[in-house]
This record gives sequence, C-alpha cells and structure tokens, in this order.
Amino acid sequence: MRVLLTTINAKFIHTSLALRLLYVATKERFDVSFSEYTLKEDVDNIADNILSAGYDVIGLGVYIWNVKQIRELVNMLKERQPALTIILGGPEVTYEPEFFLNQWPVDYVISGEGEFVLGELLDVIQRKHIIDIEGVSSRTNISKTVVRANVDFISLLPSPYQLSEDREQMKNKVVYVETSRGCPYTCSYCLASLEKGVRYFPHTYLFENLEYLIKNGARQIKFLDRTFNLNQAHTKAIFDFLIRCYRPNLSCQFEIYADLLRDEMIDYLNATLPPHYFRFEIGIQTTCEAANQAVGRKQDFRLIAGNIRKLMDGGKVDLHLDLIAGLPHESFERFIRSFNDVFALRAKEVQLGFLKMLRGTELRQNATLYEYMYDPDAPYEVHSHVDMTEAALQRIRRVEHTLDTYWNSGRFTRTMQHIFDFCYMERYFEFFDGLATHIYENQEPKKCFQLEDTFRQLDDFLQSNGFDLSPTLRTDYYHCFSQRPPGFRPNPLDKKTRKRLLYEIGSDKTFLARHHLTRRMVEKRTVIDPISANLFLLTIFPEDNQGIITLEYKIEKPSM
Repeated sequence: MRVLLTTINAKFIHTSLALRLLYVATKERFDVSFSEYTLKEDVDNIADNILSAGYDVIGLGVYIWNVKQIRELVNMLKERQPALTIILGGPEVTYEPEFFLNQWPVDYVISGEGEFVLGELLDVIQRKHIIDIEGVSSRTNISKTVVRANVDFISLLPSPYQLSEDREQMKNKVVYVETSRGCPYTCSYCLASLEKGVRYFPHTYLFENLEYLIKNGARQIKFLDRTFNLNQAHTKAIFDFLIRCYRPNLSCQFEIYADLLRDEMIDYLNATLPPHYFRFEIGIQTTCEAANQAVGRKQDFRLIAGNIRKLMDGGKVDLHLDLIAGLPHESFERFIRSFNDVFALRAKEVQLGFLKMLRGTELRQNATLYEYMYDPDAPYEVHSHVDMTEAALQRIRRVEHTLDTYWNSGRFTRTMQHIFDFCYMERYFEFFDGLATHIYENQEPKKCFQLEDTFRQLDDFLQSNGFDLSPTLRTDYYHCFSQRPPGFRPNPLDKKTRKRLLYEIGSDKTFLARHHLTRRMVEKRTVIDPISANLFLLTIFPEDNQGIITLEYKIEKPSM
C-alpha cells in the first residue's frame, strides 16, 4: 500500500511541518512519501502528478488558504481513480468533520494532531478492518474527539527538521519550528482557544534540531508557538541558545504576548541580541476594551505599549504589530482610534487583518448575536456586523493596501517620518485613508503599479494637500535601487542634455579626486536632477552596492 502525504502551500517559500511530522511518524511502518505544491500551480497538473505515481492512499492537509483548491483536487482524484482512499486532516476540517464527509468525496477525516492516529488508521485500512479510532471520522462513524499527541513521544521520532529531502532547499525557504503546542488564552475568534493547556518539547530535542538548522544554512526560522514567551524559563533557554549560535543572514520570528515581557528580558535582549536577528510578531488586535471583552481577550494596552517602546529604544528586535478589523462592538470610528493607538508606536510593520469566522470557533457559533455577515466560503472573512457597515470595512480594506505599500514595504522611511512628524501628526489612519481614497478615485484600485508609480501617486496626493516632499521622496526612491534607475519624475533635462552635463562633470578632475570618483562612475552610474538653474543633485550608484552617494554640483554656465 503506497501512501502520499501532501498539501498546497500558499507560497513556494513555505514548508509544511505537519507533513514532515506525519511522515517521520509513519515511514518506518508504511511505504509513505510526502510532497508539497503551491497555490500558483494548476490543480489539474497536481492531480496528474499524484495519479501518475500510483498511490493507494492520499493524505491531504487542509487550511483556510487552500481549502478551495484541495476540494477541486479531491474531486479530480476521485473522478479519475474512484478506488483511491483519501484522508483529510488539518485545522480547517478538524472541528466539522461531518461537513466535509457529507460534501466532499473523501473517506476519512482526522481531527487534531495526527502523528500517531494516522499510523493506526493506515494499519486498519491495510488490514481492511472496521475503523473505530478516536479522532478519526468516516461517513458511518463521526468522532467528536480532537486528538492531541504526546510531544515527548514525538521527540523520540526521527527528526522532521533533518530530512535529507530538505537540506538543499533550506536556504531558500522558511523553516517552521515548534517548541510547544497549545495556547492558554481563550480568544473566541481563534482555533487555538480550543486547545486547553500548553505542552513543551524537551530542550535537548529542540537544541539538537536548532543547531542542525543553523549549521546547515537556514535563512529564516519561524517559531509556531502561539505564545512563545508564556513560560519565562523556557523562553530564556531558547533565546540563550539562539544567541550563542548566532550566524549572520539568519532571522528568527516569534509570536510574543507583549503583556508578559518583563524588564529583565527586554534589557537582556537589548544588551545581547545582534540587530535584526529576532522578529517579534505581537497581536494587539484592538485597543477597544468592549471588543476585547466580547471575544474573551485580556490585555493591558498601556503595559503593551510601554514594553514595545522599550524594545524599540533598544533597536535590536524588529517588531510586527497586528490589528484586526471587524471585531464585535468596534465601530468604524472606534477602529480608527485603535489604528492610531497602535500605529503611534511606529513599529517596523503594522499588519492590518480582517476578522474571519473560522469553523469551530465560539464567535462563529455566536455570529447572529452581533448580526455578522460573512463569506460562507474560506477564508470566511467578515463583511459587516451591527456596529460596522460593509462600506466601512471596504474602506478599511483600501487602507490595508496603502499601509502595506507605503509603510510595511520600508521603501518610504524618510518620507513617512516627515509626514507623521510634520504633516499628519497623530492622524495616521487619516493619512492612509486619504491616500487610499486618492488612489481609488484616480486609478484602478486593483492595478499592479510599477515602483515609480507608487512614488508618483504619493507625491500627487501630498501636493494636492499642500505638502511638497518631492526631494525626500526622490531620496527614498533612489535608495530602492543598486543600479541607476529610471527617474523618479519625468526629468526636465532631455537625454542629450543629461549626457552632456554628466560628461562635463566627469571631466572635472578636481571634483572627481575630492570625492574619490571616476569618470565612468559619473557617466554610467549617476542620475542627475536639477535643483536650480545651475545647481544639480548627483545620485551615484557604486558598483560595490555599498549604498548610494549623493552630491551637489554647481555649473557656472549650464549647458541647457
């Protein structure tokens, strides 16, 4: 009996730890292999690829980002090979197995952590016995159990992090690591709230695998723990190990509950951490206390903000702050306050997400209480509720685009600082909303713009509101390149004039010597912009890519 474990990842750089865990838990007893696909791949081609290998059993990981494609795949597989046994697992199917068994042509659904349950199921399928396993549902037997695996037993399995299949591609993909399972919090919109208790993997197991990943060239390690800093001793031990094993060009990302950060930990990180080695994702979600209470979320925003500022003052940890639009009791006006509260911290990234009514969550079950309207298909995103209109949420979605483009991209750092220090002081949402409206009214909102278009749009918006930040925008624009780019704006100098001016400057041996330049650098790697009639800004892009050089050059008798 040949078995394939597979899933469809959102992006090529993503990897599925779940597949690898299932694989190492079953490969000694069964003929099992695993493979991964991406959303960009044609589902028909995926089906052909799977069927051509002659598998008897297919196990599929189902998530909100791939459920549509997995359904298409399942239908194709069963249509072309009806005798194929199909098993579903993953968070999307865990809490409503009967729905998928009734709606999809599948044979079994595993609810919960399937490392050891899958082996039991494969054994019974192979023996052709009647299946009665906790956590496994079929059309004739729906299990209400959500199984949990013993993490100590998982640590005794062959390592899912040291597979030979992954060694070569480790440098090009995100490596996911879990040091614990479970979540102590009860946020009613989150599936993690349904997992009671937190279980930790042994440190010896973790250190051995982390050392392997670091020594073998991993570039980005993302820790899957729901609240990485829940257990202070555990957190400190992992941080200590990672700092001892620091390697350039490696970054580690953690989900951190900022309320739990202590001054000793912050001081320790600020004192010992190499810059940009750690990235903390902090889910603030809202500063509206009524919304927090409605979803069972407890947080102290004043404490959170203070801890975030201390981390930012240290300059070592990159911070990613999360907001959710569409929570109960939060109107459009109150959301603006939440946005401004969080953005005022000026973290490197502010992620604006939208509430999703996930299968199995308490909030989905109580959706009528708040008059929620949401998409019946994954990802089940909210359209409106009693306090937030559909038009208001759509307006916030446009803000999400400008936030990602102009803040989270990191391409407009100088311009953004000037805007929020002098032009839109403490009116962060108002800026992004105004810019989004400007773009929406003047362009196709879904159009993919070239980089120069995004700069010109911002310049147009600022100019229309009486702010001339063109010089700052030009500096940000040129810092996006390592080679001489197209001009930021249509250059008032025609090509012939630009060439002649650069030739004249390249002939000025005194200027070249003073700034350690060569004629070639001036003529081939320099952009020239007029400041006034005879004063010019030179932006030079050295061949060593060590950062651009900006100089002013005055020509007494300009050749115009």
